[in-house]
Amino acid sequence: MVSTASLFAAAVATLGCLTTHVQAHGYMLIPQTEFKGTATGAWSVEIAPQFQANWESVADDTELIALYAEKATEAGYANNIRKLLDSDTSLYGADCGFSDPNAKAKDPPSDGTATFERGLAHHGPCEIWLDDTMVLHNDDCAKAFSVEDYMSIKSVFKPIDYSSCSSSGCMFRFYWLAFQGSTSGKYVWQIYSAS
Repeated sequence: MVSTASLFAAAVATLGCLTTHVQAHGYMLIPQTEFKGTATGAWSVEIAPQFQANWESVADDTELIALYAEKATEAGYANNIRKLLDSDTSLYGADCGFSDPNAKAKDPPSDGTATFERGLAHHGPCEIWLDDTMVLHNDDCAKAFSVEDYMSIKSVFKPIDYSSCSSSGCMFRFYWLAFQGSTSGKYVWQIYSAS
């Protein structure tokens, strides 16, 4: 929950990687994610793309994002990955991923930003929601919020307008649908989600 006074809880849903790649992905640092167990940057679920398309035909990340945006629009999920990822938790992973939606509330950042614990390494859409208000969406968050060295420099999302939160607080949610080439040579979707 976020309050202009003192409440903020981070929730991140994650589509992700293998657990051996935990350090390669990350989680929301500011506002700080609290976890149900040990802190992890692993994806919640790794699945085949859920929109019918020739995913292996794309020549580069720009074509990949364009194909995703086209198919998401056709399926009714244009500019709204939360709608997609929250539609089926048995497929896309548990609500809030590994994070604790009942964590102690935290103050929101005063500079209108939110910070990921590392740089985003995979192309794909991400969103930030405060309760039911989307405050950030980009179809290619790795491109929009990229950093020179994603292993040591954090991605900062901005601008984030926290004014929609009431004085009693609001829930912060981060969604990232990361596109990853697999060892079989086919794209997979890694889902990251947190509250």
